Amino acid sequence: MSSDGVAFCLDSIDLNSGTNALTQFMTRSETVPELQSETGVFSPRLTWEEIQSLKPELKSPFGNSQGLYRNPDNKDAGKLVTLTEFLELAKNKATTGILINIRNAPYLASKAGLDIVGTVTSALKNATLDQQSTQKIMIKSDDTSVLSKFADVKTYERAFSIEEKIGFITKESLEEIKKFADGVTVNRDSVIIARNFFTQYETSVIKDLKAANLSVYIHFLRNEFSSLWLDYLSDPITEIATYAMGAKVNGIMTDFPRTASKYIRCPCTDTTNPNPYPIFPNLLSRQDGDWICRSLVLSTISCMIIIRKKQQSETLIYLQHDSQQAITDVQNDC
Repeated sequence: MSSDGVAFCLDSIDLNSGTNALTQFMTRSETVPELQSETGVFSPRLTWEEIQSLKPELKSPFGNSQGLYRNPDNKDAGKLVTLTEFLELAKNKATTGILINIRNAPYLASKAGLDIVGTVTSALKNATLDQQSTQKIMIKSDDTSVLSKFADVKTYERAFSIEEKIGFITKESLEEIKKFADGVTVNRDSVIIARNFFTQYETSVIKDLKAANLSVYIHFLRNEFSSLWLDYLSDPITEIATYAMGAKVNGIMTDFPRTASKYIRCPCTDTTNPNPYPIFPNLLSRQDGDWICRSLVLSTISCMIIIRKKQQSETLIYLQHDSQQAITDVQNDC
């Protein structure tokens, strides 16, 4: 939010993470330990008019460290939009749903006198999105007090965000989360453990959350090859399939929505259809020792790996792409 109370869309309260704020307002840069350890130019210190003068910059999490920049030709194209403008765009485009991630609410309230929860509530109400169920509205936050304030609108789904990497969730924690949220978003590394750039096993996180009747969402998936484990073969579609079809999460959060849309629209994701190119997730084992049958699609050859727990031996089976019955037989055998 700006200092004059305008809510706008950006993934960080530090304007330097997605704009040229540091070059424009270097004298406003400061360190705020409650927000982050690095120096930044924070939105509550600037008016909306000042923020509008900034140029948005398309950032990559791998830009500085690995030199992998996203669409450098258009890195500063576009503009910053207010929450109201965003909601109108979503309504006019008839999107399936809208996700609003609310962060730093206590700091904004106590240090800047800004009520971000009230602003978001009013914006959704003014857009009449609180009176419909056609478009899914998800409120995501790492603050349970924020989620509790949206409890009265039953059409909203509230998702508690766990940013840290975890390996399990206690029953006590699950019961506490259920008081404030309908679902949970977890880091992808909390679900699938990898060593030496290869996936090893699936933790019990998804199983625990689903047993508590909580929806599970994964964040954040990316297309850059350096973010993909080697047994995904640098294919982000395989990673999506591993979480969607293998781990059976309720949804994913990605930096590349077009890739996710391609996965959803692809007929190969429906393994019940007799098509010659079925997409399967990657091979994984569960933390409890049970093995899961997975496969990868390699051009026109499906490579399916089966590990039989009884013998603890691997059987590698190569099937020609048109051997649909053979694929079905192997799946049944698993």
